[in-house]
Amino acid sequence: MRQKFLAVGIVCSLTGASLSIIGSPAAADTKYGCRYPRVCLYMNNSDWVARKPTAAYQDITSNWQQLGQRGRQAYAVYNSRNDDTVWMTDGNKADCLSPGELWFYDPDAPMKIVKIRVDGESDCFGR
Repeated sequence: MRQKFLAVGIVCSLTGASLSIIGSPAAADTKYGCRYPRVCLYMNNSDWVARKPTAAYQDITSNWQQLGQRGRQAYAVYNSRNDDTVWMTDGNKADCLSPGELWFYDPDAPMKIVKIRVDGESDCFGR
């Protein structure tokens, strides 16, 4: 009888272990605190270090989306999408992020983004 309970306990333990293994791929869908399939913006270095996006966009659009107060002039932008590019503009020039790419504000070549567009193209040179 003791062997029967021991066997049931081992099976339960193994089942619990397999459930935790099955549950872990969800973590792969999040990088830098940005859940797939979002484009995340971080207002300052503190937000970036804490991995706390202050704004996120995910809809593919044909027009520019005006950034709100929590995204405008962001310190960092991360494109978590697998197949879509992200265009950013400061109103004068535009820059593109490929899938999985990260962008940081550069004080030597400042670009204070005010609008964003998620594009269905898989690379920045498709347009």
